[in-house]
Amino acid sequence: MESTLIKGGLILAGTVLMVSSFWMNAYKRITVNFAVIWELLGLMLVLTGIIPVFSQWTRLLSSGTGLAFFCVGGIFLFEEVRTSVLLSELTMKNRELAMQVSLLNQENEYMMNELEALQKIVEDMDEKDTVCR
Repeated sequence: MESTLIKGGLILAGTVLMVSSFWMNAYKRITVNFAVIWELLGLMLVLTGIIPVFSQWTRLLSSGTGLAFFCVGGIFLFEEVRTSVLLSELTMKNRELAMQVSLLNQENEYMMNELEALQKIVEDMDEKDTVCR
């Protein structure tokens, strides 16, 4: 009975992990790389719960150990998903800043070219004024 609950919990946890990573990727909360990693981990959890060869170890656990296993595993998964979200947000912000710096550099180059052109015009006007005097 306890092994059936543990297997069901593994299947449920894997499904929730896969759905949440897909949802977070769709709403641009995590990058594709992290979404693929979490999808694969969720698939592994589901397969561990479904395939009897992978879930034989669940018969060796008592009910209290199984509950502790899920509490610790749930906390660990939650914190790691949260870390993935933070790293993804930082990566996306870094890309945005890189694009803004690139645009600012391009604008700076354009302004420097305009300034050089204006400086040449002023120098030409100064040369004409000195020749006319």
